[in-house]
Amino acid sequence: MNSIKKLVASFEPFYLPPLEAEKAQSLDDKVHKDPEQEAPETLETTESTESNEPVASKQPPAPSFLRQLWSLILFLPQNLIIRPLMLLWLLITFPFTYFFEQEYPQILSNNSPTSQEEQREKIELLKQERIMANHIKSPSSLSKYFIPPPPRLFPLSRNPDKRKKKKVLILDLDETLIHSLSRGAPRSLGGSGGQCHMIELKVNNVSTLYYVYKRPYCDYFLKELSKWFELQIFTASVQEYADPIIDWLEMDLIDYKKVQGAQRDPPSKVFTKRYYRNDCTYRQGVGYIKDLSKFFPKDDDLKNVIILDNSPVSYALHEHNAVMIEGWINDQSDRDLVNLLPMLYSLSMCIDVRFILGMRSGEKLFESL
Repeated sequence: MNSIKKLVASFEPFYLPPLEAEKAQSLDDKVHKDPEQEAPETLETTESTESNEPVASKQPPAPSFLRQLWSLILFLPQNLIIRPLMLLWLLITFPFTYFFEQEYPQILSNNSPTSQEEQREKIELLKQERIMANHIKSPSSLSKYFIPPPPRLFPLSRNPDKRKKKKVLILDLDETLIHSLSRGAPRSLGGSGGQCHMIELKVNNVSTLYYVYKRPYCDYFLKELSKWFELQIFTASVQEYADPIIDWLEMDLIDYKKVQGAQRDPPSKVFTKRYYRNDCTYRQGVGYIKDLSKFFPKDDDLKNVIILDNSPVSYALHEHNAVMIEGWINDQSDRDLVNLLPMLYSLSMCIDVRFILGMRSGEKLFESL
């Protein structure tokens, strides 16, 4: 109750004239004084009032209009703006201060002299390690103390002669390297240089003649790739159809190497392995899928394997190992094989092909690894 009285009394100077405010203040002080001093003080006040009555009558009238206006101007912003804002701020910040005050003893305990000494010791050890790293170790070793280095996409050595083992490049056959027709083909289907090869396929004692055409720059493409990769063929065709075509591609490439004299003993085979339809995984309603995990069971082996195919269904299980190429039928101005050579050359030197080819899928790459 005393606090309420004091609060009410604090507003009286804004409503009463100065003399009445002083009287009210003196009366309020008398109420709060000790009872022993009340009696003499009352006598003194009565005497003073009696003696001051004629003096008060002689004093000037109430304060001027400007003073009242000034007090009113100060009253309005203080009570209508400042105090409500302070109350609102108190209501907003009270929950935070309440919870922070509960955690404050823990913070004080952490700032004890022992914990500060431990922190100083750790800082000194780090400084010593940094000094050792600067004077004894290489500058790059300094980062090992703070952030581990990211995995390299390419080895430190760019010299291809120092690479021990080539990466594996698996090539599709139909509509990727060649195109074949079971009937007489128009002249416009001639491949690079107008090369055409005929093969006879017997199925259930029925012979069928196929006209096979190479894609433009096919020979040059295979010749360059044989320097960088271990080449393999994976086709969804049957073996009786694929083997004669693969032999034809190999013979042309081997004959070219013999003529050029690039190697004293040219290899008898360009494609180290061949996979056919019976090596694919068939799914109803989808088609034949080329599952590389059958031939590369270790996940670490797939980092050195690339598959080049024109059908997304074929490499559906290994999108991060696949290089897409448009299917070819009869376009003589096609240059897709040549355009892929720079990228394939870069992939032949990287550490993990999945880190490069997987960038097409963005964040999904990091979710799958």
